[in-house]
Amino acid sequence: MKKSLIKFVVYIVFIIISQNVSGQEKQDIKYTIFNPNHMEKEYFVSTNSGIFETPFGIKIGYICNPGIYLGLRYGKGEEWEFDQGSTPTNLFSIVAGLTKPLIIKNAFSLVAQLGAGYGEWWDTRRVSWTKSGFEVEGGLLMKKRHIILNLTGNWLNGSKTYSIGDLCLGIGYVF
Repeated sequence: MKKSLIKFVVYIVFIIISQNVSGQEKQDIKYTIFNPNHMEKEYFVSTNSGIFETPFGIKIGYICNPGIYLGLRYGKGEEWEFDQGSTPTNLFSIVAGLTKPLIIKNAFSLVAQLGAGYGEWWDTRRVSWTKSGFEVEGGLLMKKRHIILNLTGNWLNGSKTYSIGDLCLGIGYVF
């Protein structure tokens, strides 16, 4: 199930990128690849929803050369112990990072993002296990005029247990 969902998401992202790049207007606007200069700050707000672990979130920041962002995610999980049953608990993630434009062509921009922070994620866990700790994320922002799509891969190192990954998607608006 999870592998087919990941394949589907990758397929959709590929279609979106290829449509935006191939459908550019034929204008004589200068652009640079991997070295955009003289950019003005473009502020954005986007959803930031984890597919597997922390389903609700928001990402805010600005795109520039370089830009910054702050990503927050929230979810619900359960902690359990053999003798006591399970209790609901809050899950969260907070990540700050940098954005760097890769491609700017007419109304389309492809922007890389890389961030680090702290998180606690799990569906259910035993009280003595902790899936929390240092979190790293990397991904792409795709901007077409004022609409932005956000795709990141996240990795949480997991204190006292194995590390875990998540994929985050979002859609937002650029001011």
